[in-house]
Parts: sequence; C-alpha cells; structure tokens
Amino acid sequence: MKTTAAGVGMAVIFGLSFMFTKNALDFVGPFEFLAFRFGVSSVAILLLLVLRVIKLRRKPYWKLLLVAVFQPVLYFIFETLGLSRIPSSEAGIIIATIPIAISILSPIFLKEYPHVMQIPFLVSSVFGVLFIVGWNSFKGDLFGDLMVLGAVLMAAFYNIASRKFSKEFRPEETTFVMMLVGGIFFNVLALFEGIDYKKFFIPAVFSGALYLGILSSVLAFFLINYMLTKVSPVQSSIFANLTTVVSVLAGSLIRHEELHWYHLFGMVMILLGTWGVNYIGFKHKKIGEG
Repeated sequence: MKTTAAGVGMAVIFGLSFMFTKNALDFVGPFEFLAFRFGVSSVAILLLLVLRVIKLRRKPYWKLLLVAVFQPVLYFIFETLGLSRIPSSEAGIIIATIPIAISILSPIFLKEYPHVMQIPFLVSSVFGVLFIVGWNSFKGDLFGDLMVLGAVLMAAFYNIASRKFSKEFRPEETTFVMMLVGGIFFNVLALFEGIDYKKFFIPAVFSGALYLGILSSVLAFFLINYMLTKVSPVQSSIFANLTTVVSVLAGSLIRHEELHWYHLFGMVMILLGTWGVNYIGFKHKKIGEG
C-alpha cells in the first residue's frame, strides 16, 4: 500500500506541474524558469541536509551523475521546451507514453519483464494514450510534441538508471544528487543567457517555482525513487498514466484548455490499465514471476 500511495501522490504532483509550468512560461523563458525551479529545489534539499532530515554517508555519489543527466537535466530541457509550444494537457498525455519506452528498454538493460497477465492492461493504457494523441495530432504542434517525446525517452533511461543504483543508494541520496546537479546546471546555463532574477517575483513564476521546486522536484522525486527501490520500472512507470489524467483535468478546469470526448474515453482506458497493472503487481511481487 505504501508503494501505491507513493505512486498516486507522485502522479497528482506531476500532473499539476504541467499547469504550473505553463503558467510561468507565459512570463519567462524556458531556461530562466528551470533556473528558478531548480534553484528553489537545491535550497530546499540543502536545508533538509542541514536539518538532518537527509543524512549522507560516504559513498561514490559520482555514480549518480548518470541518473542526474537523464533526470532532471535532459528530461526537463525537453519537457519545458515542449510546454512552451503545446497545451499542458497535451504534454501530460504524451508523458503517459513513458511505460511504452520503459517496457521496451527494461528487458534490454535490466532483464525485467512485465507479468503476462499485466500485458492486456498495459495495452489498454497505451491504447488510451494513442487514441488521444491520434486525435490531437490533427491540429498539434509537431516540434512541441517531439520535444515532449524526447522527455519520455529521457524518463525511461532515468527509471532504468535509478533502478540499477537503487541497491547502493537510498532514495534521499539519489534525490539529493539530482536536485543539486539540476540547480547548478540550469543556473549556470541561465547566467550565460542573461537571466533576470527579478522575474522570479512575478506571482505566476514565484508560485510555479515554489510548487515545482519543492513539491514536484524534491517531494515527488523522493516518492518515485522510493518506488524504484520496491518495484520494477515497468510497474512504477504506469503511474505516469495517472499523471495524464490529472494534467488533462487541470488544464481543462483551471487553464480552460479544450477537453473533448476522446480525452474522456482515452482517460478511462488509461485508468483501467493503471488499475490492472498494479492490482496484478500486488499478487506477483516480482515482474515476470509465474
């Protein structure tokens, strides 16, 4: 139950993050906002270290640089550039294809396979995503879609890399390195672009940086790194589909983005797949057991 609670919490936080990012990008550039966001997350994670909420031991943390390159560096470059071009709800829908990428890559890199009874539910979820994306493709922004698909690929590699190191590093250690690398990288990049730090205090930017820097970066990655110590990337990544549902609803109800019948149909298929994969996962603790 703790793993499921972590997954649902992560999905809700990430689902709302698209809306907060889109709101902020109305006022600042993509790399400026990433600098603000990960500046906040770095301060938050260092504060947790000072307060001894996080305790670091002597370990070869340089190994986690590979994880940090995939997530947050490359993932958020692709995602934020995509969100500057397409609606937050559409980005959330594309992000739900993460399980597809992981399902393809996990057998290659981790030798982990979904249980045969999970496959129909995974197909249901994938079908829901493709159904929505298919309708959206008639009037979408191709470059924006490709950028978010790039984020999907980076998320898949992140899941696999994090899983590989999960036996050596605790979730808080992995999260610490990720946030610190993100804060340094994006602020150095923004300095070269001539960042205006006064824009941080624009209400939409300020609220977005706090939400994304603390909840969506620190807390959500604690949850996902915790999940990756308990279950395989294929099982944990199915929660990305719940993220889609949250992002579509938030975009429609709060940002007033269009929500059509095909969104609703696709979300039903996504939810069915999410429920099925995790229900079967409780009966089969290790993916691939008979």
